[in-house]
Amino acid sequence: MPHRKKKITLAVFIVLAVVLIGARLYLPIWLKDYVNAQIAQLEGYSGGVEDIDVALWRGAYQIHGLDISKTRSDIPVPFVAVRTIDLSVEWAALLQGAVVAEIDLFDADLNFAIGRAPDDTQGTDDAGWARFVDALSPLDVNRLTVHGGQVAFMDYSATIPVDLFVRDITLNVENLRAVRDGDSALPSPIHLTGTSIGGGKAVMEGGMNILKDTPDFDLDIKIEGANLTAMNKFARSRAGVDFEAGDLSLYIEAAAKDGAVTGYVKPVARDVEMVDIEEDGDLVSVAWQSVVSVFAELFKNQHEDQLATRIEIVGDLNDPDTNTWSAIVGIFRNTFNAFIRDTDDDIDFSNTKPAAGD
Repeated sequence: MPHRKKKITLAVFIVLAVVLIGARLYLPIWLKDYVNAQIAQLEGYSGGVEDIDVALWRGAYQIHGLDISKTRSDIPVPFVAVRTIDLSVEWAALLQGAVVAEIDLFDADLNFAIGRAPDDTQGTDDAGWARFVDALSPLDVNRLTVHGGQVAFMDYSATIPVDLFVRDITLNVENLRAVRDGDSALPSPIHLTGTSIGGGKAVMEGGMNILKDTPDFDLDIKIEGANLTAMNKFARSRAGVDFEAGDLSLYIEAAAKDGAVTGYVKPVARDVEMVDIEEDGDLVSVAWQSVVSVFAELFKNQHEDQLATRIEIVGDLNDPDTNTWSAIVGIFRNTFNAFIRDTDDDIDFSNTKPAAGD
């Protein structure tokens, strides 16, 4: 009888070993098919992953070569491209009684873009991104870390294609599920650093609460010391000017509470010099740059040799017909357009009243 029990025990162990080995071999294949099927459900986007590895011993799996692009578009860059995504159980949170996940992204690119065709935009629409992210992880994500990344805006519809970016990004967002500090209004701290176009130093600090139906947040963002000459393609496209020297700093404060968004954007340009008129042969361009130079001289801080303005941010995230992400993008796009547009067209000579005493 004891001999028979040993045989049964050995058989059970052999069966379990075969099952575990089979699962280990098949699970990456199944996961790859599953993730690619989730990508296929994104509205207006297509793509896939190259490979998936599984580490059962630490409750994790890795996605390699994620690439998602806009369909029926001439935009030549993907919306999302990530070299490696590591999803695992957050063991530190497990010690506090919470079963949640953590995600590490390595070399992650996020490219917002405008194509040549009308209404051809990438990244500003809701294609089901929240559902896709939820599908990637069976557990709620409590920590997100980016190790090397880029966020870019590209406009291929302009006469001179525009490419603005922040590279070398490191991002850390913790406590997204409020495992600790559950009573805090903004329990999830966020910290980002990077390098902007023109070599500017980019930093973002703040907090957020994504557990609400409409997330709350309070963010301070600054980009300091970006070389203006690196932005000449953008400046020519949007304002028809060229910079010979100068640097730009951008300061943003934005907060949202119960859907109401407030804040400001304050660009500050220092030591600005336009391209020498004699070096530019285009008569129209020369005339326009001359006008810009005159107004820049009038409105600059002579003591600090800097130009500055302030644009208010006001918006509402509570529109039931618009998802939160699209609403946030829309608010910042409108704020940006308010800064770069030529005129408001609200001043008319026929409505101008003579000064008192005339």
